Amino acid sequence: MLHLADVLGVKLAAKPWDGAERLPHMLAESYDFRKVTLDGAVCIFAEPLDQLPPVQTVLRHIELIRGVEALPVALKLGDLSGELIRSLIEARIPFTGPEQIYLPFLGVALSEGLYAAPKSGKKLTPTAQLMLLAYLYQKSDKMSTRGLDERFGVSDSQVTSAVNQLQKLSLIDGVVAVSEDSVQLMMRGKTNHRELFESAVPYLLDPVREIAYAPIDGRTGSLPLAGLSALSQWSMLSPPRVATLAQYGKTDKNKTEKNRTDKTQTDKNSPDEISGENSSIDSDQQVLLELWKYDPTVLSDRPDVADPLSVIASLKDEKDERVTKAIEEVLRTLWGGGK
Repeated sequence: MLHLADVLGVKLAAKPWDGAERLPHMLAESYDFRKVTLDGAVCIFAEPLDQLPPVQTVLRHIELIRGVEALPVALKLGDLSGELIRSLIEARIPFTGPEQIYLPFLGVALSEGLYAAPKSGKKLTPTAQLMLLAYLYQKSDKMSTRGLDERFGVSDSQVTSAVNQLQKLSLIDGVVAVSEDSVQLMMRGKTNHRELFESAVPYLLDPVREIAYAPIDGRTGSLPLAGLSALSQWSMLSPPRVATLAQYGKTDKNKTEKNRTDKTQTDKNSPDEISGENSSIDSDQQVLLELWKYDPTVLSDRPDVADPLSVIASLKDEKDERVTKAIEEVLRTLWGGGK
C-alpha cells in the first residue's frame, strides 16, 4: 500500500474492512479485505489468500462485495503474468501489482517501464500539453481528468502518464476527489494561470511536426488557420502574405498528382491527401501547411483557427519583436497583467 501512495503521490490510510462478516463464508475466507482511503477517496482492496479464481468468478465476488458496501473494489495482487493483466483490464477489474496499477475509478493506469512518465528534462508529451492547456483555458483552479481520454483520443494510461509528467515538472498537483457517486483524479495548478503558463514555457512542445507548401484548393480551404495567420486574428499583427494552415496528420511531399487523385477517390478527408513542396513556388496559389502532432482545433472555440496557446507554443522561439508583442497581447487578453 505504501508503494501505491508513493506512486500516486497521495496520502493513504488503510484499515480492516468490517463488511467481510456479511459476505458468504467462502468468499470472506478467500480474501484479506482492507478499506483504503486515498486523499479522501474510499475504496475496498481485496487480497486473495490463495490462487486468484477465474475472471468471471472475480466479477461475481466484486458484485457481492459491493452489495455489502457500495464502494469501488480493487484486487491487491502479487506477481502478474501479461495474460492475467490483459484479462483483468479487458474485464475492467481494478488491481494493483508490484509494477502495475490499474484503478480506472481514479483514472489511474500505470505499468512500470511501459507507462513511465517522461523524464522531467524533456518536452511535454502531446497528451500532457493538451491537458495543461485545457486546464489553462478553464477558469477554475481545478480540473477533472474524467473524459479527457475520449476528448483527446488517447488511452487512460496516457492521461495518467501525462498527469505524472506535469507533477514531476511541479506544474500541477494530482488530487483524488470523492463525491457521493464518484471518485476522480483532479488537476490543480500550483500558481495562477499566467504564472503557470510562464513556468511551463521551457517544456512546451512545438506542436508542428513538419511544414510544406500546398496548393490552394477545396481541401486546404477547410483547414484552420495557424502560425502567424492565427496570431493576426487575435492581435494587431498584420497577416502574412501566404496563409498558414494546420492539419493533424502527415503529408507526402512531392506526391504525384496521379497518386493523389487515385487516393482521393477513396478518402477525401484523409490527412495524407494533401501533397506539398519543400519551398514556395507561387505565393498566390499556395498556403504554408503545418502538420501538427495533435488536433489543432481540439482546444479551440473556433473550428477555423487553432487554439491560441498551441499557436504560441509553435512560435515561442520567434525573435521578431512584432511577433513577441502580439503574443503578449494574446496572453493579456486571456489573463491580464503580464510583463
